Amino acid sequence: MPRRRRPPRAGALTELPPLKILSQIAALQGLYYVAALILFCFTALVMGTTFSVDLVFAWAAVRGDTTQGFLMGFIWVLDGGMLMYVLFSFPPPFATRKMRC
Repeated sequence: MPRRRRPPRAGALTELPPLKILSQIAALQGLYYVAALILFCFTALVMGTTFSVDLVFAWAAVRGDTTQGFLMGFIWVLDGGMLMYVLFSFPPPFATRKMRC
């Protein structure tokens, strides 16, 4: 006699749908890079240098021997901190449930 399979837990198939997870990842990446574009554009204008997309997508501008390099590194950290602030200010609905120990 074959063993009976246990039915899936209620809500197990709807809690973590792959398309929803991928769309949230894409939204977070988009938010991160839009904020980086704004911050780096503003910083380049204030520093008096030309803005290029390499400031956002490359690490060549982050240097430890110049003030501009330290500033670019600080802007990266600031951008990540802003994203963390947004994430923790608006938690997803499933994170508001109370956890049992």
